[in-house]
Amino acid sequence: MKQIEQYNDAASYNAAGKPTAESRVANIKAGNISEFDGVNVPTTETPTFGDAVYLDENGNKVAIRKDVYNRSLVPASWTYKGVFLGYYKDGRWRVFLGNYASLPSYKYADVLQYALTAITDTSLTLKLRIRDTSKSGDAQYGTNIDVPVTLTSTAFNATTVSEINVALAEKAAQLGDTNAWWCYLANDDDEKVDTGATRIIVQCDVWSNYQQYNCGCTGGTLTFSTWGDMPLATSYLKVNGKTTGTRGIMNFAGAVTYWGTNGRTLAADVAVHSEAGSTDPMKLTEFQTSPYASEIRAYYKTYEAYLRGEFGILAQMKVGVFGLPDGEVLTAKYGPRLAPTKAGSTKAKFPTMNWAYNQGGHLWDVMEGVTMLEDANLAIINGTQSKAGKVTLANSSTRWFAQRYGVGTAWLFYGTSRTLNYSYVYNAPQAVAVTLL
Repeated sequence: MKQIEQYNDAASYNAAGKPTAESRVANIKAGNISEFDGVNVPTTETPTFGDAVYLDENGNKVAIRKDVYNRSLVPASWTYKGVFLGYYKDGRWRVFLGNYASLPSYKYADVLQYALTAITDTSLTLKLRIRDTSKSGDAQYGTNIDVPVTLTSTAFNATTVSEINVALAEKAAQLGDTNAWWCYLANDDDEKVDTGATRIIVQCDVWSNYQQYNCGCTGGTLTFSTWGDMPLATSYLKVNGKTTGTRGIMNFAGAVTYWGTNGRTLAADVAVHSEAGSTDPMKLTEFQTSPYASEIRAYYKTYEAYLRGEFGILAQMKVGVFGLPDGEVLTAKYGPRLAPTKAGSTKAKFPTMNWAYNQGGHLWDVMEGVTMLEDANLAIINGTQSKAGKVTLANSSTRWFAQRYGVGTAWLFYGTSRTLNYSYVYNAPQAVAVTLL
């Protein structure tokens, strides 16, 4: 950037003309006004939403204003990080890292684990959802399969593990299951050990069906342990002070098209501010013509205003307002966690968070998604991304958030209806990485 140029007044400044291939900061003496113009005007103090964020050659963070950003003129020694998201945490800039994962392997959770924490009888029977290849569809995992094991003792040791594994392998061979269960000694839910074990982890290396977690045993205590200590996040966001259920709209450009056609038909009067919950929005023709929508129609005037007012997740929110776990905290804690596999390697327990962790950031959370998926904000983010030569975010792709929802589900942005929703963790939507610099 050039030195600050001094002008006596605004007329002198305007007469000088703006540079086309360099940055400039000017001071107009009359009124002591600073003007930023030219290209690649950087700031280290007051970035605005959508500014391009770089680390310079010394590792210092620098934001270039989006309206004067020219990637070709950025020093080669600077590293592009992404787009500033307009708010901070603990004095750090919140940045969309400018990439996302879309590979089929990016499930929210992958391995399925149970902890055998007590053995009370040498006649142990594990009751597992082993895939029965003689059946089709969900019925393959529809019932518990008894795996009887005759143990030498009730101790947690290598002999016990070997005896259980022999029984598991025999049952898997009978049923044709190639992703069979196996077990190993551990002293917590993540670490495989040879000695000092406090439990035996019974594990399926691939979680592929919602019914697989419904297991048990006799002659011992078997506890579902895939999540470890990861918290549930069943708190819904709010619209007009009411719970939105799974119908909180996060992006309206696509929602107008989707719900306009796929919304519900009315059978009774609909009052203003009455539709929060799991109700689908009414379709466009109902909004325009139904006698049951007269109050809604008079109040909102337009279909988009109706969707925003009755179903929209408010963008004016800060992290933690509704008690959802923080994406950065979750990713830092659970992203690095690995599980051993039967083949002798390891794999990430939570692939989406592991991917984001390896990007140097975290899997975005619901609050970050609310900001990034608002129509106007998404246009700004994509504008900077395009100038940087990076991928842009479509508002039609389904993407995981960091927060787990239930036993077999986690929160996601559902791209078809543009809503906050949840899905089974063995599915593989895209994942988005955010960071705090």
